[in-house]
Amino acid sequence: MPLDLSALSRQVRAMSSALAHDVPDQASRRSQALERYLRESTAHAVWAQAADLSRETCAWLLARPVEPLNTLRDAPLHQPEYALIASDGSQIEVDRHGAAAWYVLNIGRVYLRYGARSAAKLSARPTLYFRDEDLYLSDGVRRVPIEGNYLSARRDVAEGVELVALADEFLTASDAPALALQDGTLVRWTLAGAEKFVQEHFLRPYLAYLEEMRLRDIPVAAYISRPRAPEVAGTIRLMFCPDVRLAEGRGAKCSECSDVAAGRTPSCAVCQGLADADILADMLGEGQRGPLFVSMSRINVEAYGPHLIHFFYLRVGREIARVEMPRWVAENPAHVDRVHALVYDQCVKGQGYPVALARAHEQAVVRAADRRAFQRIVEASLLRADLPAVSSRKAEAKERPAH
Repeated sequence: MPLDLSALSRQVRAMSSALAHDVPDQASRRSQALERYLRESTAHAVWAQAADLSRETCAWLLARPVEPLNTLRDAPLHQPEYALIASDGSQIEVDRHGAAAWYVLNIGRVYLRYGARSAAKLSARPTLYFRDEDLYLSDGVRRVPIEGNYLSARRDVAEGVELVALADEFLTASDAPALALQDGTLVRWTLAGAEKFVQEHFLRPYLAYLEEMRLRDIPVAAYISRPRAPEVAGTIRLMFCPDVRLAEGRGAKCSECSDVAAGRTPSCAVCQGLADADILADMLGEGQRGPLFVSMSRINVEAYGPHLIHFFYLRVGREIARVEMPRWVAENPAHVDRVHALVYDQCVKGQGYPVALARAHEQAVVRAADRRAFQRIVEASLLRADLPAVSSRKAEAKERPAH
């Protein structure tokens, strides 16, 4: 039965009306949040301390400022000669109704060099995972299936490993400034609630990849288009708290939040539902970045060590993008300038999105036709090996046309 578009269209109109009704309120709250943020612009050290002290007690995410809050940096000039490596990944997930348990990771690999000796190398590296140790994690007692968020974590590790391989293949003798670029966040949020042995399984090789890039002195950065992170917004909420200074960074319960049950709206509710990019948009001009922050997420602060993830926001046309980097990049001003300049140049070349990441995605994507063709290859191979190649009754029922 086709989707009932008529029924949905009425709901779409209701959604549009509700969103339009919220626009003036959101605009007012964004303005209030930015005004308070800029009022505290020279006190970034105070709010860095407040973020540190509040990390364990706050019910929301926080960002620790590293630079004055009103920091604005134009995109630095860069040499026309530069080299860039990028990776992106996709997957064919485990089908528990299929003939066998397996999954595929396909990692897109890109090397671009600009200038007099321009070059481009694009490829993909697919890998089939089917062994027991590929499908499950175990601490000797429990067996945890690698699927969903954990499969995404394995793909993230594979993308990093490919960047090291690309660096060794193309950048060892490079005389041009280089950058390694990934799509999406460097903070492994998908592991935040995982058991310790699961976190260690994925974080150990991921942090090893970052360390390999540090040893090669190749800055690593990640680009997030249309970010919805609320970490800076969380720190602005502290700025609205009447007790934050007295309570040494919310060590005591906020008096306003204590009255919520009685129907009182706390001052920090101004930031409720706002993302960092919403608040900072009016502050940034084309090509400008804002101040550096540290993500105060638990997994970042407790597990990343010398690779603690920092970030800044960058204006690219109508979009505010988030650019992340490890601490050893963020603490080197020349590296930060290189990340800023080359990421923005890539966005200009790509009409709003980094060229290298767009090409890496094209190499990585697994289309539906390719997925079906590979499944047929698997089933045929199982049959030739005298193994059962029968899918579940549910899978068969979905394939049968209705009569």
